[in-house]
Amino acid sequence: MIDREILDAISRELDRIGMRKEDLPGLAIEEGAERKLLEHLEQLPTGASLHDVFPDTPSHWVAGQPETWTTPYRPFGPYDYQELPTGPAFHVQWPKQMDVRCLDRLMAAARQSGLPVYGASFLDFPPDWPTLEAMIILERGTSEDRFDEFWAWLDAQPDVSVAAVPRRGDEEYA
Repeated sequence: MIDREILDAISRELDRIGMRKEDLPGLAIEEGAERKLLEHLEQLPTGASLHDVFPDTPSHWVAGQPETWTTPYRPFGPYDYQELPTGPAFHVQWPKQMDVRCLDRLMAAARQSGLPVYGASFLDFPPDWPTLEAMIILERGTSEDRFDEFWAWLDAQPDVSVAAVPRRGDEEYA
């Protein structure tokens, strides 16, 4: 588990060097690497660039300009499209006490309603996590109207809630 004190120290270091967190293309820290990142940040001067902070960042990325942030495509899992193009992805969750067949029931109901679902799976979270987490992938080429229709349908379903929409299906990949 990532140490909260180290995360707070990383945040303070980013503030010190003038790197606004909202200008970053994501701050995912691999468990076990947070101390090394903190040590790296502590060595940087005020005004350090995105590329100073994250040396592996592609050279064309610009802090605060998400239109420059491209990424290689990586499927969420075997339930996702293994190559491009891909479809939208919804991260959903249920209360922990739900029956684990809730995802199968939800997918069956979506298909019966004629919604463009492609695949889904539970996500691997620690056993003490307070909710059941899953990812739902919609079909390639899902229109914005159908995307909105699915989201509205999902919002109307009991017990399940949308945690995030990590992919809309129109992203550009390097």
